[in-house]
Parts: sequence; C-alpha cells; structure tokens
Amino acid sequence: MLTNSENRYGTVSRAIHGIMLLLIFGMIGVGAYMTDLDKTDEMRKVLFGLHTSTGVLVLLLAVARLVWLRVSPPPKLPAALENWEKVLTTVVKSLMYLLMLLIPIAGVLIVNTKGLAIDFYGLFELPMLTGENEGLHELMEEVHEVLAFTLLFLVVLHVAGALKHRYIDMVSELDVMKRMFGK
Repeated sequence: MLTNSENRYGTVSRAIHGIMLLLIFGMIGVGAYMTDLDKTDEMRKVLFGLHTSTGVLVLLLAVARLVWLRVSPPPKLPAALENWEKVLTTVVKSLMYLLMLLIPIAGVLIVNTKGLAIDFYGLFELPMLTGENEGLHELMEEVHEVLAFTLLFLVVLHVAGALKHRYIDMVSELDVMKRMFGK
C-alpha cells in the first residue's frame, strides 16, 4: 500500500523515512570528518561537494515528505499514550521536520556567503541566495553545526521513545515501531 492508513505508514512514507535516516546520519558523519581535514586536502573538497549536494537532496526530500503527509496523513498516535508522551512526540517530530529544512538552508548559506554557488552533483548550479559575506558565513557555520547536533539528539530521543514502547512498555497498542516497520 503506497499511502498511509489509520494504523500504519505506507510504502512512500517508509521509503522517505529510511532514505532520510541514512542520508542524515551520513551527512553528520561526513560533515564531522571533512571539517577535521586540512583545508587544502583534495578529499575535503570532494566530500564538501558531496555534502552540499546531498544537503540539497535532504531539503528536497523533507519538503516532499511534508507534502506527502498532507496528501496521506500519518497514523494517529495511540490513544493509550500518556498525554506527556503525546506532547513530547509531537514536539520532537515537529522540531525534526523543522531542522530537516533549516539545516540544509543554513548549509546553502554557508556556501553562498563564501561567494560560491552549489553544484548539484555536477548536474546544475543552484542560484545564489546571497552574496559573499564573511560575518554571515561564520554565523551560518555555527548555526549549521548546532542544528545538526540538535537533530542528532532529537533522532536519538525519537528512537529511544520507540524502543521504550516496544521493549519496556510491551503493550501491543503502544508499539509504534509496528506502524513503520510491520511485525
């Protein structure tokens, strides 16, 4: 089933979820690794190009995911969840969506404020959003890094919540992992 149902995420939602999970973890790992390389290292330049292109891809997938959730709404949260769990789940998921938009935008601004355009996997260049601006560049580097680690923390919290419902609560209705992955 492509669309989401009342009790389960559909194939499209599950595919986007899985792809974004892999891309985001990869982006954080590559980002941390490449920033430790010497600025003259050729590998840093290659990784930077892949990182920026993939960041744009993450932004496009985040937008697609949000549009898809409007077309095919997600399953409702289990009624048996405590109110604080419902609030926490909603806040964490909302912040993750927001960060999946803001982090790539900050990344684009990092590149643009150096006076460079983003070359999307060698296929085409994205239009510049801003010109060269060293002060804004430094700010966007800090914002990008802080938001990326905030997203990582929220993903860990998201996974911890799902694992709690499956292995600690052990109540079938609360096992939200079944909604994404099946039995």
